[in-house]
This record gives sequence, structure tokens and C-alpha cells, in this order.
Amino acid sequence: MSLEDLKQEALSSSTSPKRLREIAAISNELAKLVASNPVADSKLLDEIALQARNNRDTETQRAIALNPNTSEKLLVELAHVFPEEFFTNPAYDLSIINEVNFKHLSARKLLLKLASTVNAPTSFLSFAAEICQPNIQKITKDKYYPYLTLEQQYQNRLKNKLGIVSYYPFEYFWKWREILIAIASHKNTSRNKLKELSAFDEPVIAEIAKIRLKHHITLQKQQNNNDLSFWSEVILCKSSRLFKFIPNEIVYKLVQLPNISLDILSVLSNLEAEKELLGYIASHPKASPEILNKLSHDNNQLVAASAKLHINYADDLKIDWKKLAERKINPSERYSLKRDNQIELRLWRAGAITDDSLFYLAKDETKANNTLLYIICAPDTPPHILDKLKINPHVSQLIKDCIAFIKDQKSFFLEELPTSLPAEERKRGGYTKYTPDARIDDLDDLLIKAQDSSWRVRKRWTEQWNDFKNIPFHVCLVSLVQERYPATHLKYYLNNMLRDYERDRYRTYTPRKYAFSNLEYYGHILAKHFQTSREILAELTQHRVKEVRVLVASHPNITQNSLFNLISDRDIEVRKAALANPKLDSTFKQEFVSLEDSNLSLAELQELANSKYKIIREKVALHPNVTRALLIKLSNDKFNVRIAVAKNPKTPLNILLKYVNHPDKRLHFAVAENSGTPVELLIKLGTQQDSKNQNGYHFNPLNLLALKTLLKHHPDEAIPILDRCLKYPDRPSYARFLVLMNPNISSKFLARYYKSWFWIERYAIAQNPNTDTEIRQYLANDCNCLVRAAARSFLK
Repeated sequence: MSLEDLKQEALSSSTSPKRLREIAAISNELAKLVASNPVADSKLLDEIALQARNNRDTETQRAIALNPNTSEKLLVELAHVFPEEFFTNPAYDLSIINEVNFKHLSARKLLLKLASTVNAPTSFLSFAAEICQPNIQKITKDKYYPYLTLEQQYQNRLKNKLGIVSYYPFEYFWKWREILIAIASHKNTSRNKLKELSAFDEPVIAEIAKIRLKHHITLQKQQNNNDLSFWSEVILCKSSRLFKFIPNEIVYKLVQLPNISLDILSVLSNLEAEKELLGYIASHPKASPEILNKLSHDNNQLVAASAKLHINYADDLKIDWKKLAERKINPSERYSLKRDNQIELRLWRAGAITDDSLFYLAKDETKANNTLLYIICAPDTPPHILDKLKINPHVSQLIKDCIAFIKDQKSFFLEELPTSLPAEERKRGGYTKYTPDARIDDLDDLLIKAQDSSWRVRKRWTEQWNDFKNIPFHVCLVSLVQERYPATHLKYYLNNMLRDYERDRYRTYTPRKYAFSNLEYYGHILAKHFQTSREILAELTQHRVKEVRVLVASHPNITQNSLFNLISDRDIEVRKAALANPKLDSTFKQEFVSLEDSNLSLAELQELANSKYKIIREKVALHPNVTRALLIKLSNDKFNVRIAVAKNPKTPLNILLKYVNHPDKRLHFAVAENSGTPVELLIKLGTQQDSKNQNGYHFNPLNLLALKTLLKHHPDEAIPILDRCLKYPDRPSYARFLVLMNPNISSKFLARYYKSWFWIERYAIAQNPNTDTEIRQYLANDCNCLVRAAARSFLK
């Protein structure tokens, strides 16, 4: 059955519940369709909701919130995220939330969110008011309740948010009052309830209820005026300054209205509000130069930068917008958004953050950004990334020094390796020590000692590192990051080292000394000597220094197997030396060179597929002209050949499924890397959790590799996994900005955030080539001069 047939069956009301369960198990896409089918039973919806929550799939959760068969318990849970859908659901009944214990903080937050929803029905608002009123009256009668003026209440509320002061009953009172304010201001509240609240003994609630009652009849006559006349009177009421007590849930919706008055914006900009609200005001098209001038001096640098770049404050740009954007977006301005280097790291490993955007992670301050430090120290980071970052003007000097050290690390190792046989040994303090003048001339003796695990405590340290006070700080920093500490320990040591470096006290930390095994330490001597045995050479093929491996690849005693290992080496110089070795089998060399031809015929590939050499069969499995029949034949070959088969886009689905069920994880990685792997299988690999860790936020390397393939070849299907990777996809973040800068990101993902209050996210969308024309035209009139300049440059 085709995918389209399955989709129709998932949406059909005639499909049996049993069949719907079978369809939902096939893929997440079909599960989303089943979630909207009213025939689906509540137990199945519970299971789909759990999976959607772990995968951060908001669309599937929204579909469940609208499904009349959703259980009452699940419906209440989803109401925290989808309050409008909660009231829209045909199964909605006041009895669903009648049993909720609203004494708990989370339940009170739900009550406030529901009371602030535009489509909250009159019956619910009356029900919520009946809960709040007795609680407020009970608290005000408490002997510990502080009788304060409205201004004192507001100031103490601000101090309480900062943890400076806390009035226990007063805090409870404030939370209940916020809900009742939302009810008193709601246009669906009944006239009888408004009359009752206007006589309430709490002044703020009574005043708002009186204003709503006055506007009640007017609103019924003018349904499409967005209720702005009511809010204008509330906010501009100077006698009691009511605007300070409006819940944030309502204020956020109010600020985003395009026809909001300048007076309201001006009043709200005076609030001691959170950065999100001030960010909305600083990005509002109607913000006046006076408002922007005030916000440009705000303590929050993100709000200040947004205000300074507003068109009403800065005018249109007359300079290169790209250079200005790079300077403004660089974190050296200390944007106050919370940074999470773990999220940024996994997004980079998944390909959601491109190499060209890495310089945005740089900082000019001494405490270099941890994410960039981890990236440049990663063993799989391509050299061209280091080259780009090293010449970028926004990258700090400390990071550039670290890059220089990483690039020169191999030559450093080579310089520290001995070039002559060691001196004779003698005992000192239980350790083996050498005199500087005596020599050992017997290579056989050295070979024995090099393989002896007890000789000189096995490990050797370079003598230069004994005096660690003279070591540059960036060397210590790279050494620490490259050490295999647990993540929490590494973060602790790294922060301490950076903090002490700023105080010029980093020398109190002993850096990691470079440790060599005996065989590694004398590898340079052994690789050059003509008498070195084949066994020693076989071990030296894994030496960390490239120059040593080149010598091994050219050695006359090397075996065919060792040469085969070096032909697959990561360094091109080693591969060339191995292919040039006269000991290499001529038949193998001829077959290997012939496979470099991309125009090989089928007959030639069939002949090479029968080669006695495993490496040749691997290259056949990866050849662009290989057929499905040959891949099926090679799918039961040696393990390395099967890995090559798993990476080929032409490999049949049944073979890929067999490999995914194989106990060796290396085959799973090969399938996840394959561009021809079906979307459903990639999604399965992208959401497959480790048995040791069932945390929905945890990502293993297999998940990230599957996500990388999805983003490259199926960007729309990658969005749910990308959401889970972001952890909080609905909150603006620096990581989300970097993802929006990715030119390969889905246009559907970009369309979500083009109205973000965080201006650099709008800038990223404006200059992304995948942005829809309609959105780019909208951003061409953005209030931020950088955003509009970027959007207009793409419309020309």
C-alpha cells in the first residue's frame, strides 16, 4: 500500500481503531494524521501524545488537543500549551477542570492562562472567578498580610522577583489577583459577574471591572475593534496606575497588536518588565523616537541594541549592512539571552549550524566561548574551519592562539620524540632514570623495552613540560578540553581556569602533560630503522604523528595487511606513501587505481566485486555505477564491506532494515549517513534513545547523524527532531538564531519565527535564501534597519 493510501486511511472516519493503531506505528507523519482522527481511541491518543512530547512535535500535540476522544486528564495537560484549542475542542465541558486542585502553583498558572485566552467562554470565567474571590478574601484577612499601598505592593512584587524580599501571604494574594484581573478585563465575562467584581473590596479588580462594564455594550456593537478602547482607558488611568498590575499573558498579546496606540506603548515602556516585553516594544513599528531613546539606555543590552537599530531612531542604513550586522550580532555585546553550549554543540554536530556561522559564537573577551573552544578541539573538525576562524576578525586572540597550537600540535609531538637510542637506565626512587651520556646501541633491546608495560612506568612525558609555569595559557586550555573528563567536571575546571586566567593566576593549575607509551615515544627511531620487526610496524600504523606513519608506510619490512590499513589512513601523504611502497601487491594496486575511474562498466565492476582484497570490494560497494544486484551480493560480505553497502544510496530497503537490527552500532551509523535511507527509517534512528538514558532531551551521536542527513535531504521532515534538539523551540535563543542562518533549513521552520521580538532572528530569516517571498516582502518593511536592508537586498 502506498503512502498516500495510508494517509487517507489514517484520516478516514471509517477506519477501525485497531487499524489506526497499526498505521500510527509506521511513522510519525502518519501518527500525526491519526491524532486528528475522531475515531482514534483515548488510549492510542495517550501513547501518541507521549511520543509527540518527547519528540517536541507541537503539531501532533495540537491535533490531540482538538480531538474529542482525548481523555480528560490529557486534555487538561495539553491546555497549558494549547489553551485556545482546549476551549475549541467539541468535548470541552466545564466539568473537565472542575476537579482540578487550583491550590497548586502549576494549576494556578493554568487558570491564569485559560482566563487570558481570547475564546474563554462566559461559563468558565464565572467558574474561575468563584475560585479566586474566596481565596483573595481569605488571604486579606490573614494577620500576616501586609497592608500596603498599590505602589508599595508593586515595588515589593519586583523585589520578590529578584529574591530580595518575600511576603508569603502577599505572594499568594498576587497570584490569585492576577487571575481575577484577567477575568475582570475579559470581554466574555458576563455583566452580572462584572457588577459583582466592581463592588469587590480589592481596588485594582474593582476599578478594572468598572471600566469593562462601561465598555461592555460598546464592544457588543463593535466586534472588530480589538477591544483597544477598553485597554487604552485601563492603561492610561493615572489615578491608580492599573497598567502595572495587568498580567504578562495579556500584556504580551496587547503589545503585538499592529493598531496599538502610541500612548499605550509609551506607558508600557515604563514598566519594570522582562526583556521579552521590552523587546516587543523596541521592535514595534509604532515606537516613537522618545520611547526608543529611553530603551536604548536600558540595562539589557539586547533591548538597547534593538532600540538603537529601529528605523525611527537610526533611519535607513547608508553603510554596508553585512559588516554592521556581523559587528552587532557578535556576542561581544553580551546579549542577555541564556546560552547553552551543549545545545549549540549538538546542533553543530547535526549540521543545523553551518561552518560559515561559527564566527558568531566568538567573543572578544578573555573568557572565550566554550562552544567554539569545544568545536576547534574536536578530533573530527575539518582543517578548513580552523583556517577560516583563524583569520576572522571577530574571533578572540585566545581562540586564535588555540587554533595555532592545534594546527602545530603534530609538529610539536614530532619535535619532542627522541631521534637517537636512549641512554642506559638506572634506578632512582623506584623509577627508571637514564644518564645523559651512556647509549644503548642494540635495537633488539629497545624493541623489547618498547613493548614492556613495566618499563619506566610505561608512560613518558616530554621534559619541556616539567616546568609548567612557562607554558602558554592556550596550550593548557586545549590540553584540558581534549582530556576525557566527564562533562560536569570539565565545565568546572574550564570555568575555574578561565576565571583565574583573567586574574593572572592560571599558572597555579598544572596542565595535562603529554603522555606517550614506550612504543609511541620511540616510534620515530623504530620507523626509520631497517631492522624494525613487522609486528612493531603493525602497531606503529596507529601512531599519532603523521610523519611516523609516512615512514612506516615506506618501510621495507611492512606487511601487506599493514599497508592496507595505511591506504585507508586519514592523511593523504600517508596514503600516497603506502601506494608507492614496492612491497604492495601489483594486482591490488592495479585494481585500486582502476576504481578511481567513475566510468567503469558493469562487467568491470562485477569482476572487481570478486576481488580477493576486502578494500577493493569496499570501493566497489561505494562506486557510483554499482548496481542493486551487486550491492545485494556484497551485503553478506565481510563487515567493512557491509558498512560500505549501508552507505550506498542504491542499497535496497530490506538490506538497510536488516542492518539497523544488527547488534553492531557501526552499521546503524552507516545507514543514518546514507542519503537514500527512507525518511521513516531516518526519523526512527533520529529519535532512538539509548537504553541507559531515556531523557527526551538526550541526544546520542546516532540521533545527530540521522538529523544531519534529514536536514540535508528532507528538511521539512527534520523539524520535529530539530525542535527536540533545541529543547525549547518556542523561546528565542542564540542557538535558534544560528539555525535560522542555515541556508539549507526548511522554509516551514523559517516561517514560524519571522515575527520574533528577537531582531537578530528576523535578520537571519531576512537573509536566508529559503525564506518565502511573501515573508521577505514583509520583512522588507521591518522596523529594524538591518532586517529591512537584508530583506530588500534579496528582493532586488
